[in-house]
Amino acid sequence: MKKVELLAPAGSYESFLGAIHAGADAVYLGGVKYGARAFAENFDEETLCRAIYYAHLFDRKVYLTLNTLMKQSELEEVEEFLTPFYYAGLDGVIVQDLGLLSFLKRTFPLLELHISTQMAVTGPYSVRMLKEEGAVRVVPARELSLKEIELLKEEGIEIETFIHGAMCYCYSGQCFFSSFLGGRSGNRGKCAQSCRLPYQVNLSDKESKTKKEEYPLSLKDMCSIELVPELIKAGIDSFKIEGRMKRPEYVAGVTAIYRKYIDLCYKNNLQNIKVEKKDWEALKSLYIRTDIQDGYYKRHNGKEMVTIHKPSYSGIDETFAASIYEKYVKQPLKAEVSGYVTLKKGQPAALQLMFKDKCVYCEGNIVDSAQKRPVGRADVEKQLNKTGNTDFIFSVLEIDMDEDIFIPLKALNELRRQAFEELEQQLKDSIIQIRKDSLKKGCWNKECHEVRDNSKKSLHVLVSSYSQCKTALKNPIVNRIYVSGDLIIEAKTAFLQELKAFEKEIWIKTGEVLRAKDYKKLEKLINESREFVKGVLISNLETYSYLKYHNYSGQIALNYHVYTWNQESLKFWKDKAQTVLMPVECNIHEWKQLQNDKSEYLCYGKIPMMVTANCIRKTKGSCRGTGVSFEDSITDRYQTDFQVQTNCNYCYNVIYNSVPNSLHQNLEQIMQLNGQGLRLDFTTESEEEMKRVLDAYGQYLINGKADFSFIEDYTTGHYKKGAL
Repeated sequence: MKKVELLAPAGSYESFLGAIHAGADAVYLGGVKYGARAFAENFDEETLCRAIYYAHLFDRKVYLTLNTLMKQSELEEVEEFLTPFYYAGLDGVIVQDLGLLSFLKRTFPLLELHISTQMAVTGPYSVRMLKEEGAVRVVPARELSLKEIELLKEEGIEIETFIHGAMCYCYSGQCFFSSFLGGRSGNRGKCAQSCRLPYQVNLSDKESKTKKEEYPLSLKDMCSIELVPELIKAGIDSFKIEGRMKRPEYVAGVTAIYRKYIDLCYKNNLQNIKVEKKDWEALKSLYIRTDIQDGYYKRHNGKEMVTIHKPSYSGIDETFAASIYEKYVKQPLKAEVSGYVTLKKGQPAALQLMFKDKCVYCEGNIVDSAQKRPVGRADVEKQLNKTGNTDFIFSVLEIDMDEDIFIPLKALNELRRQAFEELEQQLKDSIIQIRKDSLKKGCWNKECHEVRDNSKKSLHVLVSSYSQCKTALKNPIVNRIYVSGDLIIEAKTAFLQELKAFEKEIWIKTGEVLRAKDYKKLEKLINESREFVKGVLISNLETYSYLKYHNYSGQIALNYHVYTWNQESLKFWKDKAQTVLMPVECNIHEWKQLQNDKSEYLCYGKIPMMVTANCIRKTKGSCRGTGVSFEDSITDRYQTDFQVQTNCNYCYNVIYNSVPNSLHQNLEQIMQLNGQGLRLDFTTESEEEMKRVLDAYGQYLINGKADFSFIEDYTTGHYKKGAL
């Protein structure tokens, strides 16, 4: 049976050493660019190469995080950034960006490609597609249950899941909260952790007496050590500890405890394990956020997962931390080598080293006959065993020497130094040559799109209610309507007939998240709308992949969370999608680099800031059970309200920005961009509010000007500066 990999984080070289010394099979870390923990200490080129070399001495692996969305200019710098680590033998990279995935597959063919949890993979269909694109491992959404993970394993790919550490409230990669409130994007590794702030929950059917602030978006830290046997039985290939921002003592301490119980689990034939009290206390003393829970493996959501009260860390026992540091961080490991030394009179001293499949032979000074005090066997052993300044130690040292010989001890030291230096160089060179021969330079895509007639753009409208849909149907300027799939499933025959009667493009907006339990709903939605629907608007890879493998023949439009930040990602979607929403975290200058005849530009609408498996209503009240509602909200410390959509049909929440993005003052620039249309999204707007917005944008399309003075409370989002 292949043993599960224990994967530990490292935000610094000390953390890396702590992870390796405490028993991690692999370490994931970030370089100075492109990682989803931009505020970790991270690794410069020399230190990262040193870490790869050190890990490989002990048959451990190193994975580099390149798990952010990449702009075109950044993508073109990846080759230069990654090449030294590729030559050093880097084992794999963790990626979020589909464009980067395509580029790395072509350019660095010997590098394992791992899909980050930031890609929000929620089912076997997207796993199948990503495997076809070159991925060998997927880190699925943390929200998946054990049964869902078992479905992923059936696709014949490695699965890596989180087992310990802090947890995001939102599906990773689908969060704009930090980005739109503070300009620091989680998709760029700069999350400001808005979910850890206090909020007041406002439920439509429940009056709060105290109106007190709580922490409804802050999940307790995860600790799944008792589930280790079940997780192994489920076929998970790698257990991942969260914590690249945490101290070396945390990394080493947590790694050591999980190492202990993973090994114990295999020793006991995967039987249930009982965690000792001292180990529970040790885990809880290492940066636990108020309390612990064991994640989503056995639940879809639950208030027991949420902190509610102030989510401060319990702190760390400094005496305990010092003992961990001394044991795991400070004390180096030594790789065991076999040595054979020959000391014969009149011949050069010779030392042969054997390590794994490498063999080094070095010669030194001529061995003389002793004139006074001869060099004895103990002298030779003592000098050659002085390997303290190397990463090696002799497990075997055979000495073949004449009697009554003399060689300066200094010469023995030099022979030892030279042999170990040559061994180290041989280990490095063997990797470099293989990797150099495989590298395909300059393989990025710089496809440019010809700018066509920019004056003609249609109006695309997303609606969330029946009244909004009817308002859009009656407006003569609206060309395309994205109708929420929930409306179609719940619709009466008369409404469906009305959709068919108007000469509009009707597209279905599918769910923000697609899980295994939802496949039948999606199949029903497609079947019931096939006659009058031109295409579907997708918000995730699982929906696209499900449609692909079920031979869906309609058109595809990409929504917010299917990202296209560079030409490589646009190329990926070239033959797959007919409409591409330009990234809402990119600015106008970046839009100009990405513009093409498929482009759609969001010009009005409240941004979905979070998509969550956990539920505000279930945490603070009771589950509705069915239907979709915009009646609940949360209020932040500045008394700003954020509307919460509770979608009980698919069991998720969407938290929307407090005000809409509106680019009405920037339409002259946007109209000069290549593309299909301007998109207007409507969520909680009344029929009258929606009509005013539609009329104004419609007038602009017709006359090149319109009165937008009624739009007073709005934001232009990232239009000017872009996300950091």
